[in-house]
Amino acid sequence: MATILSQSLPILTWIVAGFLFRQARILRHDDGHTMARVIIYATLPALLFLSLARAQLGIGNILTLAFCGAAIPLLLQLVARLAARAMRLEKPVAGVLITSTMVSNIGFFLVPFFLTFYGAEGISRLAAFDLGNSLVGNSYAYYTATRHGNSASAAWQTGLKRVLTLPTFWANILGITVNLAGLTLPAWLVGILEPVSKANGPLAMLTLGAFIELHFSRWTPMLAAVALRIAGGWALGQALVAVFGLQGLERATVAMGAAMPIGIVVLVYASMEGLDTDFAASAISLSILVGLLIMPILLALY
Repeated sequence: MATILSQSLPILTWIVAGFLFRQARILRHDDGHTMARVIIYATLPALLFLSLARAQLGIGNILTLAFCGAAIPLLLQLVARLAARAMRLEKPVAGVLITSTMVSNIGFFLVPFFLTFYGAEGISRLAAFDLGNSLVGNSYAYYTATRHGNSASAAWQTGLKRVLTLPTFWANILGITVNLAGLTLPAWLVGILEPVSKANGPLAMLTLGAFIELHFSRWTPMLAAVALRIAGGWALGQALVAVFGLQGLERATVAMGAAMPIGIVVLVYASMEGLDTDFAASAISLSILVGLLIMPILLALY
């Protein structure tokens, strides 16, 4: 555990720095969204593409991990809908609760830890898992947000369009294609992408810290959202590990990827569709703090 904590210290330091920069107004609220766009459109796609293109990863592993990545949020949202109905939540709050279970913080939270502890091979497994996770989080989750917000008539095609315009989606597809085709990346392309990919860790941690808020609202639904996303996700991850008999990096990917905090994009959906943004910010912040507490335990277990 001491080794894990010492290796995690640089990551945690960047998160704290992002939080302190926000409190000192060195980073403003809009700066966090700007950095998030840089990650989504530049550093994370470069990291995912390079890791997948150069990994020792078969099609069976890719399909299994992608299936697990999609199955977990789809199952969790069913429970979240029942919970929202039982608590008789108004639509803007219920929409955040349900969406929170479908969007997990893989790219900003788990990627830096995986890169530190498991290297490029670990990132390749995580990218395959996130392929399924992102398909749900950027399509059905967004559609769910529209059904609970101001644009209740939005069509499912809007969510599909969102998926097809995400650079991370195409980075995964291209990386898998290069890998399965046995192609060698040209040196000039690697020379361009590697420096960009290496910037992802510090930038993601700074961004994560900048989004943390320490004022919380609506404790009951907030705790339900965090419990479902982290504890419920972890339980489903364990079940899938057992069902598929996963070992090694595949086991670590599903077990840990399933238990990640709520993704920052939930706040974006809430803002776009007129959901409860204060509740979304509170749930995301609390889930990040819980995620930081349990991360050393997860790393020790897997």
